[in-house]
Amino acid sequence: MLFCRFLKATFIFPKRFFVFSCLSLLLLSGCVSVPEQSKPWADGVTVGKLDNGLTYYLYDSEEQTDPFNIRLIVNAGSVDEATPSGVAHMVEHMVFRTTKSHPESLHQYFNTLGWSTGKQVNAVTRESLTQFMIRTRVNDALDLSQSLALMADIAFGAQFKEQDWQKEQSIILEEWRRGENVAKRVSRLKKEQVRHGSRYVSRPAIGTRESILATTAADIAQFYKTFYVPSNMSLVISGNIDKKQAIEALNKYFAPQNNTPKPNRDYVELPLKKQFHIGSIQDPQGSSTATVLGFRSKLAEPSSLAAEEDRLVRYFLRKMIRDQVIRDRKFYDQRKVSLHLKQPTNKRIIAAFVSRSKNHHQGLKDIWTERRRLLSYGLDELELQEHKEKARAILQRQLGKGEDSRDYNGWEDKITNAVTSNKILLNSRDKARFQLDLLNKITIERLNIRLKELLNAGDQFLYLQFPGDVEKYQLSLTQVKAIQALTAKDLAPPVAYTAPKKEPKPVLPSVNLPDMSKFVAGHIISKQQIAASGDAPEITVWQLDNNDEVVWLNKPTAKNQLYINITTAAGYDNQQQSPSLSQLAVQLWQQTPPKGYSEQQWQQLPKWSWVYKADQLSIGAVVEEHEFTDLLKTYRLHIEQGQLDSQGFADTKQELIKFYDKQAKPNTSLKKIISQARFSADDLADTASDNIEGLTKASLESIAKDVLLQPVTIYILGKQPANSDELLTHLLASIKRTPALTSKPVIQQSGIKQLEVNYYNEPKSKVMREGFTSFTWTPENAFLVATLSEVTRQQLKQRLRYELSGIYNIDFSMKLDQFTNQVQLSLSFICAPNRREELIAATDNVLATMPEILKTLDLIKLKQNLVYAEKQRLKQPSTWLKRLELSMQSYDDARYLAHINSLPSLVTNMSLSSIAGQILPVQNQVTLVTKPIEETK
Repeated sequence: MLFCRFLKATFIFPKRFFVFSCLSLLLLSGCVSVPEQSKPWADGVTVGKLDNGLTYYLYDSEEQTDPFNIRLIVNAGSVDEATPSGVAHMVEHMVFRTTKSHPESLHQYFNTLGWSTGKQVNAVTRESLTQFMIRTRVNDALDLSQSLALMADIAFGAQFKEQDWQKEQSIILEEWRRGENVAKRVSRLKKEQVRHGSRYVSRPAIGTRESILATTAADIAQFYKTFYVPSNMSLVISGNIDKKQAIEALNKYFAPQNNTPKPNRDYVELPLKKQFHIGSIQDPQGSSTATVLGFRSKLAEPSSLAAEEDRLVRYFLRKMIRDQVIRDRKFYDQRKVSLHLKQPTNKRIIAAFVSRSKNHHQGLKDIWTERRRLLSYGLDELELQEHKEKARAILQRQLGKGEDSRDYNGWEDKITNAVTSNKILLNSRDKARFQLDLLNKITIERLNIRLKELLNAGDQFLYLQFPGDVEKYQLSLTQVKAIQALTAKDLAPPVAYTAPKKEPKPVLPSVNLPDMSKFVAGHIISKQQIAASGDAPEITVWQLDNNDEVVWLNKPTAKNQLYINITTAAGYDNQQQSPSLSQLAVQLWQQTPPKGYSEQQWQQLPKWSWVYKADQLSIGAVVEEHEFTDLLKTYRLHIEQGQLDSQGFADTKQELIKFYDKQAKPNTSLKKIISQARFSADDLADTASDNIEGLTKASLESIAKDVLLQPVTIYILGKQPANSDELLTHLLASIKRTPALTSKPVIQQSGIKQLEVNYYNEPKSKVMREGFTSFTWTPENAFLVATLSEVTRQQLKQRLRYELSGIYNIDFSMKLDQFTNQVQLSLSFICAPNRREELIAATDNVLATMPEILKTLDLIKLKQNLVYAEKQRLKQPSTWLKRLELSMQSYDDARYLAHINSLPSLVTNMSLSSIAGQILPVQNQVTLVTKPIEETK
């Protein structure tokens, strides 16, 4: 049996699991539903309203190093469309075309700013909301006033020209084509059943192919005119802002807009009535079976005290009914029945039972039975008290904390969540006090009353979900009632809650690492001081007698921490080992404490982070100065006394056998198809599966040792301690190294290939390309190739999307790989089947002409962006550590670091054009073109 290399990353090795309770997120989210006049907004948040009805929320972070964000919230989405069309989403696209202030189009304006959609500017359309975001950088092209002028132009200045719509219509069609799949279709079918009778049915935000083609520019303009009015909008501004200047800009750009009444949107909430809706759903490619019985009911007004109390009640209900129904599965031969509470809108709640039984009649009977059991017996008071104790402890801890620590991005998100939920944002301590008061009012009687209200709601629905390969049917109301009548009259009480045994807080076992004198000392062969030069601080390089090298960049960090990274010269792609077994061995070794130490003891010691890649093992850490000695001790102990956990090995071996068996079955994924064309059979094969049954713990330990005992280079950043020679001599130099591994990079085959496969059931084609060109790696070359990659991506997007309107998005990257000395190119896009040849030709044309394009391309904004990005990166000690590594690997000295602050100056028209001429078009590539299956008919 052969194991394919390109699939090995899909295998999930056993991990230790950590449980995180969402209770603190609920309790301390900061948003409460209380009358606005009774509670002010959180300190620091200014709330105001213009005369025309626009509400604004301002938060000044008072941090000079922060930029600012602007978010416009428009209460308009697909639910507001008179007939399903996707017009709300079309507005989101069209506002970036021609506007009153920018007849050249906002897309062209963004280019002059050095901005791009998806980064500095973004937007999203949902069922009932559309949001527009501007995310600036420090000292960006636009200041706060100018950015608000831009947002006002988006909100009120769009022109909706027919020629613009003809272009954008094609792009939206490609977005629709890109996202259509079985999961989304099934999700829509479910939504139609759960939200039946409302405007949410058959209204995907993007629309349908037919509606996109049928909509006119006039239709889009009318929607914009109706819903894009100040009284139907909110504006959130956060970051380093002057609130006075912000209000002045709001008065200048937003206040002059007409005071148009807010549009009536009484259809946003699900209509409720006494009914029993029955349906069934099926997708030809679906594979799931389910029976779902739901109850729809009303919630209190979000701005009321009752709503906040009910929110807390429903939180406990969610926890308790989930656990109770799971316990009760013993009555149903462990058939899976579950109960969920979902809030589809601000004023509606749905309680829904779900059965996964393959037999819908049996599943519905189980649901009716469990509903009756819950209504008859209710929930357990002891369980509620346990949950309340946990909640109270969290809230009391919060009272003792200081001010909220979230950054300006966090404040923006919290404010937005409060606005869209019709709530008020409180400081965490105020929120904690408020919820502690509410907590005292929560009783088991209140929970059981609320449970009965939810499960006796008069608006009920039932739907059956069928896989695509069976015949679908629908139950009648008479059949449903007949199945309900089959439930036993005298039900056994629910399985009782058993309180967890309260154990005293465990006393952590003491842990003592060996004294440094216990380690046999090695020797330092040489010690070299590399003087500070240019941007590079002083560097010390030690050669140890075990062939290890230590490189120390003597640059103090902001918090006086030490940053360490230990690297090997070979990774899992080596000549001696199976890649999959090599990864498995290292992972299990890393997860197991060394001999003589328990898990609890080992967790108390300084931690290393392991990353195992094709070309190297990297073991890194960040520690305080006083922890450095213990950190080196733990590294040595893990290398020399490490082991594999016996139970972990046994469990993993069984999972590995199942995994190999699964991979032996036919696999027609696009990833597999293109990999088989790129690489030779020998490169893809991993023969470990041939004797997986005979794999032993000892053999896997041997594999791990061969990896871990390779000679290493140890890179350190921070203030060098006075006893560094002693530490290196005793803790590192005497580790016995065995250079047993030789790197064996997997190289794509030379030549040019193009494959075509009939693949999709939907009317779409996907173009994928993987290629390479040999090119000498240096850190400077890698920087230039990364810059060239972004410029080329922008040119491809400009040509394929904005000029040809043929795609929604393109994934493109070029990377200079240090391991192979290759520039590796990867691109993919989805398009209409009848346009794929045209777009492939356009792609080839852009790539071939990049050297000429770059000779005259305006690089001013690009270089400004690079300067900004580099400044941000160089604030991080991890950047200096990585670039130290790159400099030493390339030059064996600090010359790369010496001009680290001037890297953007390497970017010129001549340098980029020259590199593009050497790389593009790539000389070795595989292009995979997928076609609809229907094309074979």
